[in-house]
Amino acid sequence: MFLAIEFKSPIPRPSAHHANRTVGLYANSQFFNDGRHDVRVEIWTASSNFGEGDDRGDWRDKQVCLAVATQMGYTLPMEVNLAKKDNIAKL
Repeated sequence: MFLAIEFKSPIPRPSAHHANRTVGLYANSQFFNDGRHDVRVEIWTASSNFGEGDDRGDWRDKQVCLAVATQMGYTLPMEVNLAKKDNIAKL
């Protein structure tokens, strides 16, 4: 398993364009046939707190990416673990 977190910018102070207690998350994940699983998550500022504020047409242009996390996991068949266990027992 591999995990990387990249902090892009500091949390901005609350303003007309950034909420003080709400963020937005974007997640994308992929499974591959060889047992690999990739995940990417982005954390963005939000234009208003959840359930507050109005919809402004240009809100996306004013948001800031706070952090990006990527993770890769690899799953092996159970036979690999069983073979490894047998090899250790023979030593």
